Amino acid sequence: MRGVRPTITQASVERLFAILIALAAVGYGAVYAPQVVRQLPYLDPVWGPVTAIAFGAALVFVGVSAFVQRLAQVAQIVCALLFLVVLVTWPLIASRPIPDAQYPWPWWFCTVASTAAAMGFAPWRATVYTALVPAVYVVARLSPVGGDAGQAAFLQGVYTAILSGGVLVIAVLLRRAAAAVDTAQATAVRRYSSAIREHATEVERVQVDAIVHDSVLTTLLSAARAHSPEAKALAARMARNAIDHLAAAAADLPGEAPPVTVHELRGRISAAVGALAAPVHLRDAPVGGMRVPATVADALASAALQASVNSVQHAGGPEVDRWVRVEQRGASVHVEVGDDGAGFDLGAVPAARLGVRRSIIERVQAVGGTAVVASNPGAGTRIRLEWHAGTQA
Repeated sequence: MRGVRPTITQASVERLFAILIALAAVGYGAVYAPQVVRQLPYLDPVWGPVTAIAFGAALVFVGVSAFVQRLAQVAQIVCALLFLVVLVTWPLIASRPIPDAQYPWPWWFCTVASTAAAMGFAPWRATVYTALVPAVYVVARLSPVGGDAGQAAFLQGVYTAILSGGVLVIAVLLRRAAAAVDTAQATAVRRYSSAIREHATEVERVQVDAIVHDSVLTTLLSAARAHSPEAKALAARMARNAIDHLAAAAADLPGEAPPVTVHELRGRISAAVGALAAPVHLRDAPVGGMRVPATVADALASAALQASVNSVQHAGGPEVDRWVRVEQRGASVHVEVGDDGAGFDLGAVPAARLGVRRSIIERVQAVGGTAVVASNPGAGTRIRLEWHAGTQA
């Protein structure tokens, strides 16, 4: 998930609006500053310049906040509240009526203040602000010091309300969409993590089942059937191998072992089946220089050994022809274990029997490979194991 980045997130929306508001604040301030200065003679000699300078500083604060994201919301709230204060106190700011050809200077910044409120306040507060600003502006415009605009004041108020309302709706919708994306991504990450844990647990269960069956149960069965000195020696050797196998599995950590070539894999399988009580022939097949992950090699070798052990135990005596073939085909590895012995009905194998299902099929599937068992009573058995390079192990 590290390389996955949603196109819209709540943080990206907040950042985008902070930049847009900053550009609007600085741009409008620079464009209309001369007109604010020309209107100062009609304002109170103290509060007129003070409010103009204070609101200009708020616009600069909004502009600077685009580079410091943690200050963006504070700057937006300060700008919106200060603008509302200017509107409410306009009758005190203006000492005499402004000319008919001019608008009170807050008119030029209504949209900037409403946009700042839409991003700085919670939605319901921003809604109240968006409705309040046009109403206060109309009242101030109808007053003598606001120009006594009459019908034009209402039209300007409606225009401000529509524009500010549109900005508010867009901001709220984008925020909710971005929040939904964040929630969906968090849910996906949580489910993905849960799936990884479940998969790891299942892989570990398959490995434990396979180790118990391959090493422990097989050794116990061999020991129980050992009546001759040779059989007892073989059982003792299998017991030592089982102990070593369990110790190696307990100490093994994922990703430590280097990749294994197909040639080395064939040698490992050949050495393993060579220690069995009945001969298992290694058939010639083309082998390239491809390397496979150590976990894949372990799974293929262990599954091939278990298939050979099953053949020795159940397919028949020394007269049965048993073989193993390891082959590289392009970017894939194929291992076949077969015999021409008694065969069996796979559908009749009880679910409690772990030899084929756990130690062969699920073991290979756990590393991203496939295992196919083909057998019929009296027709022998063939087990085909396959793994393709690029498959996630």
